Amino acid sequence: MDIINTTTYNKDTVLRFQQFNARLFKKYPRSTEVLFALVIVSLIAGAFLAIRAKAWLYVLVVAFAVYLFARRYYALFIAPGKKFDKSSFADLTQRYAFHKNGFTITVNGREDKAYYERLFDIWETPDAFYLYANARQAYIVSKDGFESGTAETLAAFLKNKVPAKKYKTVKR
Repeated sequence: MDIINTTTYNKDTVLRFQQFNARLFKKYPRSTEVLFALVIVSLIAGAFLAIRAKAWLYVLVVAFAVYLFARRYYALFIAPGKKFDKSSFADLTQRYAFHKNGFTITVNGREDKAYYERLFDIWETPDAFYLYANARQAYIVSKDGFESGTAETLAAFLKNKVPAKKYKTVKR
């Protein structure tokens, strides 16, 4: 029996992957969001106090620090959402069929084949499976899109197909 999944690349799915990928490969831990928020709030409070004390050099230093921290936060969490609306991924549907020796990906009637032993990594999250073809490209298999089989059967199947060090689970 083949396991079949259809995943629609909607904005939520793609942004969740981009944030996961940024944390994974750019080494931004989940606590980065909290740290950014605390630093920005602290810097804004410092700017307010500096303005009241007329310490203009400190105001410039604080403004520059806010800019640096906010720019990174923007690049991680805001810009990808804006780019998605103009991207070719918007509402793209991919159909995955997992077979004994490999899996097929069908997009707009075009079919490609991939092999389990060639996968770079597999990450299972609460929402999806990310099957990395290489360090920069991954197939997103949503856990909501199964036509045949379930997320649990795919997880068990993939664990048997790849070495244990390549299959990782994230609980979030």
